[in-house]
Amino acid sequence: MYKLNLIKQGENMLKKTLMSLVVCLGLSSSVSATELQNDMGILAGTLSEVQIGFFTNDKKSTLESLDRLQSEVKKYLGDKDTVTKLLPEEVQYKASIAVNSAEMIDKSIVQIKEVLKDKNMRMINRQMKTQKAFLEIQNQCFRCHNLVRDWQ
Repeated sequence: MYKLNLIKQGENMLKKTLMSLVVCLGLSSSVSATELQNDMGILAGTLSEVQIGFFTNDKKSTLESLDRLQSEVKKYLGDKDTVTKLLPEEVQYKASIAVNSAEMIDKSIVQIKEVLKDKNMRMINRQMKTQKAFLEIQNQCFRCHNLVRDWQ
């Protein structure tokens, strides 16, 4: 019953995260803006899956979601030219911020994977380190959004 409630809470959180992302992006209706919104939605959804994996204490699911997130971050944010093409013209010069955030996210994902695979680490230390790294991923997402988005 407890696990079912956590899953429902995770699903609700995923819905809220995705809705917030769509509402907050506030980009124009150009093709690149739509593509950027779609890419950000995919990243937000996968990040929520990682969080649900933590909530439900499902190590296998968490690691699979981390692998997907790592791949998606590289695909959507890892290349300056790709990011530049997706951004509105007036903020394209900020593409390096997204690339920098992608690198920091990748480091945090690697750290989480290493900690989860360390069978010699005490559980409380494992939990604290993975939570700290997960929060760093979220911080990098917000950092990039705050610095790159134009809120006019």
